[in-house]
Amino acid sequence: METFVVDLPQIPRIGETIMVERMSPTKQCVIIFEYIVTAVQFNASNESVDTPNARVNACLNHCWEGTSNFKVTNFLEK
Repeated sequence: METFVVDLPQIPRIGETIMVERMSPTKQCVIIFEYIVTAVQFNASNESVDTPNARVNACLNHCWEGTSNFKVTNFLEK
């Protein structure tokens, strides 16, 4: 299981799709990962600015490569 932090415009709901874009370490392209949200756990304490508002469990649905000028602007899809 992999853990990473993603800044989303809003906390997703179960069943929603999250698009995460990362630079490929070996190629000059972007790898886009599409995750389906399976669980959302809200963080009750706001101790610091760096603390995430929620923990989201998601399973990888699909991934593909794009060019470096491809940007995902809409992170949440219905």
